[in-house]
Amino acid sequence: MRIQLLDNITGKWAMQWIVIWFMCGVIALSAGFWLTTDHTTLDMFYLAVSFIGLVCVVSLSFRKNVMGNGFGMGATAGEVIVQATSGAVGLMLAPLFNFFTHVYGIFYWSKHTDPDGDMIPKSASKAVWLITAAFIIIGLALFPTVNNLLASYGYAVVEDDNSKFLGFISFFWINVIAFVLSITAQAAMILRYSFNWWLWIVVNFVWLIVNLMSGNYIFAIQTMIYQVNAFIGLYEWHRSEQG
Repeated sequence: MRIQLLDNITGKWAMQWIVIWFMCGVIALSAGFWLTTDHTTLDMFYLAVSFIGLVCVVSLSFRKNVMGNGFGMGATAGEVIVQATSGAVGLMLAPLFNFFTHVYGIFYWSKHTDPDGDMIPKSASKAVWLITAAFIIIGLALFPTVNNLLASYGYAVVEDDNSKFLGFISFFWINVIAFVLSITAQAAMILRYSFNWWLWIVVNFVWLIVNLMSGNYIFAIQTMIYQVNAFIGLYEWHRSEQG
């Protein structure tokens, strides 16, 4: 189904949209920084990393290889430093994974581009859907065991403090779902499958809950900004996939 407004945003209005979206993101993140942090050096560093992340995700949604994967490498490297310096060594795993996928993506995408130099997305077969579903199910099943093993070495990805969302949903499992889905979505994106944006939409919703529960409002703002971009990315990739 074609939507004229989205055709314009991903077509003749693309540059205007990118500039407006980016500026709104910068303003929102800056407001979150000033109102919800202590303005420490680490806070300022993460704000800078967040700005790089904005460039990364909007470039990925518009299928720009060097900008998307290149800035993705910078953003994820920055996130690794943030987690390491804040003592959350377990949380370094996701950005480390994403960093190496961007390294792979910058070479892989360059081999699958259209005449304009933009990456050509591809549809997922039933087999790919089944493999993805199996990966998610296995990941969810194994994660607690792996997490406990990492915890024994001081690298737990998610701490289980018995807190509940809405009084009955385990905060631990919300984190687990967010982690597994984000790893899956990232892999699907780098492999050029357009359905990755459906996963990112779910991931952003889950991460919004996580960030609100943990009081991490600047991350929550970032998640909402990313969610808008995810819908644009979904439409752009599907439109390009169909030709």
